[in-house]
Amino acid sequence: MNATIVDVLIENIKTDQDLLQQTEQKIEEAKEAKRDVVDRLKDYRKDISVLLKYADKKQQEKISELGFDFSESERGLNAVAQLALELVMKAKGNQLSNGALYDAYKKTFKNEGDAFSYTEFNIKCRSLFNTQRLLRKKGKDPKNSREDIISLNGRVIEKTEAKKETNETVSK
Repeated sequence: MNATIVDVLIENIKTDQDLLQQTEQKIEEAKEAKRDVVDRLKDYRKDISVLLKYADKKQQEKISELGFDFSESERGLNAVAQLALELVMKAKGNQLSNGALYDAYKKTFKNEGDAFSYTEFNIKCRSLFNTQRLLRKKGKDPKNSREDIISLNGRVIEKTEAKKETNETVSK
């Protein structure tokens, strides 16, 4: 069988198209593997940001050598987050609704127009939840964050509340 130059060219094109398809499939698999690794690294960053306070100096140095920078957690909280934390700590039972917390924040200004908007306030307070200094319990309406209950993590449980929890545990 005599193959003409055109037949050879056609065969080369088919072969290269197959190779291209195989290569693209390998690239997609590699991209998926990369996404998995990146997601795990993001999870590690979240874990470290929470657990960093339990690390000794040597462990903190090792974490820093790995390229994790937690300078904000070393410096402390931004002014809005610090104020929000203080407001929750002063609140009865160390908890407030998110709306009440924002209202209390606004009242700290002579001119309430100088305060950040509700959305900006919540963004500024994110570090309190990321570091688990404050906890958020969703309210009845999941679309309305103003009803969420914001409480101090590790707050003291009052005797009546502790007794009620103990009775609930025993009855189960």
